[in-house]
Amino acid sequence: MPWRKAWIDRSLHSEPSHDIKQTLNRRAYEVWVSEVMLQQTRVSTVIPYFNNWISKWPTVQDLASADHDEVLAAWKGLGYYSRATRLHEGAKAVVAKPSQSMPDEISELLQLPGIGQYTAGAISSIAFGRAEPVLDGNVARVLSRQLGLYIDVKDKKSSDMLWKVADQLIKEVSEHPEVEFSAIPGQWNQALMELGSTICTPRPKCEECPIQRTCRAYNEGLALSKAQQSATAIPDIEDACTLCDQLDTEDLATIPEEELSDDGLKPAKKRKATAKQTNTLSRYFAIATPSASSNVDSEDEEAVAASKKRKAPAFFKTSKSVNTPATGLLASLWQFPQTTLSASDTTATVRKASAQKYVSSLTAGNIDLSKARYVTSFEPLVHVFTHLRLTMHAYHYRVTDNAEADSLICSGAPARKWVDTSSMDNETLSTGMRKCWELVAKNV
Repeated sequence: MPWRKAWIDRSLHSEPSHDIKQTLNRRAYEVWVSEVMLQQTRVSTVIPYFNNWISKWPTVQDLASADHDEVLAAWKGLGYYSRATRLHEGAKAVVAKPSQSMPDEISELLQLPGIGQYTAGAISSIAFGRAEPVLDGNVARVLSRQLGLYIDVKDKKSSDMLWKVADQLIKEVSEHPEVEFSAIPGQWNQALMELGSTICTPRPKCEECPIQRTCRAYNEGLALSKAQQSATAIPDIEDACTLCDQLDTEDLATIPEEELSDDGLKPAKKRKATAKQTNTLSRYFAIATPSASSNVDSEDEEAVAASKKRKAPAFFKTSKSVNTPATGLLASLWQFPQTTLSASDTTATVRKASAQKYVSSLTAGNIDLSKARYVTSFEPLVHVFTHLRLTMHAYHYRVTDNAEADSLICSGAPARKWVDTSSMDNETLSTGMRKCWELVAKNV
């Protein structure tokens, strides 16, 4: 991974030179960029984007002075474009500081746009060697299994507790506060993230785990999988833990093996196990793994909880809408004029009439769009976002108007502009809008 580099020990320099400070500043900037890109995106996808980004803007000062459209163009394909916007705004905020340098303390990092507790901890520990914790989906999975906690890590009470555990651990291994800076914090945090993304996955490779011995979930799973249970009476401590959901061990044998995938469980109706099925560790972990979103690799999103004791995951709930540019998933991207159809608009005739009505209502400079001529329509396009399925019906209209070029500039909100056909490839469109344009371009 190009963003992983050797830690720079400032203690070796009694008075850090300008070059050392510049190197540290650049190192922190690279960690920042990588962590933002890795949110909801696979590592293999991020690597070429990261290399291209750093080649264009090698320092935070370079990014701060970049054109925003160029920033969005470099991000094209990574999704969640608001991340690019916040990264650009954050760079400007850093340059606006008197030092024009990346801060190394959590409190100062949290003041920058788009930097939350996780990203601040990653920058502070990896780049500067401070004993600060991180907690993403991968780390939360590792810690909850080590502690034997059957919890939803997105729950605030659970999350707060795991942050405290992560903080206690990293300060212990880093010998804080006696040692203020060292390579250990960055190594420790990256090791936890790596363990969660490669071994302690939703369906883990426990036989390869280097911390198997201390894993409570693993050892509880072993106990459940034994043919004969210990004759020793174990006290019932069900009411002792106020964090864990109650786990009925009978549920561990209700999911057929063929319904398990590498990413977790496929949603299915609960079925009783056959006589030949046993309580395997893979079933135990797949069901008991808490849910969380991963900052490192989207492949590591948690398995769907199959236990009847747990509520349905958030990503099976119907999303209301796709946010339009300025906010949401597609922030700062250009899109074609569009309107939302109701569930009753199911026929081609009704949709065409709705499109005509909408086009006629648009304002576009001095051009009268009420006279726009319908050219054709296309087969519906289905575009899938992370948790949302969007069906788009694209219509092609042609405007015959002898208006001068300078009258084609649209003023007011929302922001609109006319773009020459030959320049469309350079526009920052979302993937869905790009698909629509490809349909129209064939008929231009």
